[in-house]
Amino acid sequence: MVVSLDIKFDARQVMKDLRALSEKEVPNATAAALNRLAKGASLQVRDRMEEVFDRPTPFTLKGFYAKPARANDLEAWVATRDYAPKGSPAIRYLGPQIRGGRRDMKGIERALSPLSGGQFILPGKDAPLDQYGNISRGVLVQIMSRLSVMRDSTANISSKTAARLAKAGKNVKGQKSEYFIGRERGNGRPTGVYKLVGPGKVAQILKFVAKPPTYKAVLPVEQIVQDTIARRAGRIAQEEIIKAFQKRGLR
Repeated sequence: MVVSLDIKFDARQVMKDLRALSEKEVPNATAAALNRLAKGASLQVRDRMEEVFDRPTPFTLKGFYAKPARANDLEAWVATRDYAPKGSPAIRYLGPQIRGGRRDMKGIERALSPLSGGQFILPGKDAPLDQYGNISRGVLVQIMSRLSVMRDSTANISSKTAARLAKAGKNVKGQKSEYFIGRERGNGRPTGVYKLVGPGKVAQILKFVAKPPTYKAVLPVEQIVQDTIARRAGRIAQEEIIKAFQKRGLR
């Protein structure tokens, strides 16, 4: 889903006392004003993301863009990007921040679904995090690579069992990686991805949770855009009218 907001602006109303502009100058001035408004609104959304999100990544901050208007197409948009060459597009994970509610599964969650039992993923308490507070892509790729070679069900052991065997210096039958899936006692539900890090030491890298993470709406995009337009539309329109007269004087 793409959150798209049309920014429409009636330049003729603003310029009712400036009738000297030609029919060609009016749409040019209108398009210029629209583009400044759309760009300014998208930057306001970006500023709000930096306020409400903890260390947002550059990709997240670029999640909104301004579609420019032209003299023959007097509409400008502020929208979320609905395409990403790698990973999930911005709307997939920004949607819950805009509307509130549950988020969809991420790509890594879908990839690990056969091992996690279709659960969601959170960073484990021992997860190595990057500067943005996320598990680095390199670690996730390594986990996927290691777990993809696991064929023996005995590789999916409990963290306590793994720690006991590691402390005793024993290998686990079928364990072909330092990563393994931990499971609850009794029902055998997967609890997360763990890593053998030394004798008697096991680190929790990923934590599996049955319920999808739920978010409060903290990024009211439509309100931010409309408030920005309300504050700036008149001033920007007048500035573009003046520029049109200045350009005429240079001809």
